Amino acid sequence: MAADNQKEKELREQILSKRQQIEFDRNNLEAEQELSPENREIPDVAEEAKNFDDSTENVVDTADLKALKSAENELNDLLKQLEDLRKT
Repeated sequence: MAADNQKEKELREQILSKRQQIEFDRNNLEAEQELSPENREIPDVAEEAKNFDDSTENVVDTADLKALKSAENELNDLLKQLEDLRKT
C-alpha cells in the first residue's frame, strides 16, 4: 500500500511537471507565431489572401510542434498510469 501511495505521488509530480512544460512550450510557440516576421509585414491583398489559410507549421519550427505533441502524449500516458493505479 505504501508503494502504491509513493507511486501515485511520483505520478502526480510528473503530471504537474509535464503540464507546466506543455504550458511553457505552448506559450513560446504562440509568442513565436505572433512575433514571426510574416506577421509583422503588411502584405498586400493578394499576398494576404494567399497566406490566409497557411497552417501554424509554416510559421513555427516543426521540431517544436513535434516536441509539444510528444509532451502531450507523455502527459496522457502519465494520466492513464495514474488512473490505472487508482483502479487497483
